[in-house]
Amino acid sequence: MHTKMMIFLIAKQPSQSHKRTGVRTLLSLFLIGCLVAVISTDEDYYKLLGVSKEATTREIRQAFKKLALTMHPDKNPNDESAHDKFLKINRAYEVLKDEDLRKKYDKYGEKGLQDDHQGGRYESWNYYRYDFGIYDDDHEIITLDRGDFDAAVNSGELWFVNFYFPRCSHCHELAPTWREFAKEMDGVIRIGAVNCGDNGRLCRSKGINSYPSLYIFKAGMNAEKYYGDRSKESLTKFAMQFVKPKSLSYGKATSSLRLKMRLLPESVG
Repeated sequence: MHTKMMIFLIAKQPSQSHKRTGVRTLLSLFLIGCLVAVISTDEDYYKLLGVSKEATTREIRQAFKKLALTMHPDKNPNDESAHDKFLKINRAYEVLKDEDLRKKYDKYGEKGLQDDHQGGRYESWNYYRYDFGIYDDDHEIITLDRGDFDAAVNSGELWFVNFYFPRCSHCHELAPTWREFAKEMDGVIRIGAVNCGDNGRLCRSKGINSYPSLYIFKAGMNAEKYYGDRSKESLTKFAMQFVKPKSLSYGKATSSLRLKMRLLPESVG
């Protein structure tokens, strides 16, 4: 009887291999728990800005500007957490506005951005109120970024693009005229704007070294820079040289533009 009991007790004792398996299982569960904890602490940049994951760069910029005007520390001097809160939304904007960083974030989360150290600085409230995204609220002017610029200007449509810098006084002086010009040319040519403060690489690749720089783009022809005075009339006269008469339908062009077409020499291209 004693011998049988000993055999029974020995049979119930776990083997060393079972112990090792149990330890490995516990370790795996612990590591999985740590990974879940890390993932759950990642900031949701889209949620911070209040946009969907399908948001365009323009929508992201508009959402950030709206938040910046209300959450900026300059507007919340009594809130000790205002600085940290603003750093978070600023970081979210810096990542989501950049095509490459956004792809990394979408794929890997914040851990995919470890080599990027932007987002620790921000501008004054006045910058976001008066200088940030000059043309973002203008429906006739398309704000182009690095991710969509080439596709736009090579689409076959005629584009007149304003390369500007947010702190450039001449750029701000041109803005009202550029808006009026865009309204008059609506449906005739495409009017664009590129913020070189946000798209430095794009602007450098196009040889932009002064602001504002105005260029005509069309697939199959070299970009043509505008050197004339910055009045609406002069801009219109220059742009109309590149418009073919047959493309000026009565449903899209004003009578004044059609009159200009008859007074201009044969169109370019």
